[in-house]
Amino acid sequence: MAARLADTRRSILDAARDLVAEGGFAAVQMTEVAKKAGVATGTLYRYFSSKEALCRQVFREVSTREMGMLAEIASGDETAHERLVKVLRTFAGRAVRGRRLAYALLAEPVDVNLAEERSFFRRTHAEIFAGILEDGIENGELRKLDAHIAAACIAGAIPTALIGPLAPQSHELENNPDRVVEEIVKFCLAGAGVAALEPKEKAKERRTTA
Repeated sequence: MAARLADTRRSILDAARDLVAEGGFAAVQMTEVAKKAGVATGTLYRYFSSKEALCRQVFREVSTREMGMLAEIASGDETAHERLVKVLRTFAGRAVRGRRLAYALLAEPVDVNLAEERSFFRRTHAEIFAGILEDGIENGELRKLDAHIAAACIAGAIPTALIGPLAPQSHELENNPDRVVEEIVKFCLAGAGVAALEPKEKAKERRTTA
């Protein structure tokens, strides 16, 4: 019985997450979630008291996964410079390839409770960047700067460049996402006073053609 209840709850969350990825939190209607999960609409309320409660749980799960991915890179054994580049490329790359989900997580108008979850999510983003910058400053890799202010700028710049009103046109993001990501990475690194590292794939290609 416990396993069956857990499976049903998982199906509901997966269905809601898929709807968010397709159309943002506005697309999470309980009837649509129920249809996608293969359960009766009334069943949803046995697991989640409201649409808002369901959306908060989806947000927590997705943001925890995203932050876990970045935190794992940030805690690696590579230099601060290399870790910063990897985190930037991962963050920007996942956002540019999943713009609807990124918009839902970072910018979509939401209720106050979900906005609180988002604030925590954004602070965690900035803390990951700040930790890498502090490591680089301490060991002399990076120039001295206020790591927390710089991290806040970086964490804010990427969403603005990808999903805000100033973002490149959709066709550019769709047709050449790698170039967009690399330009964002170069900009963020320049703000931290360091040069971009060439992606391994491009470096290999350049050596092959040389």
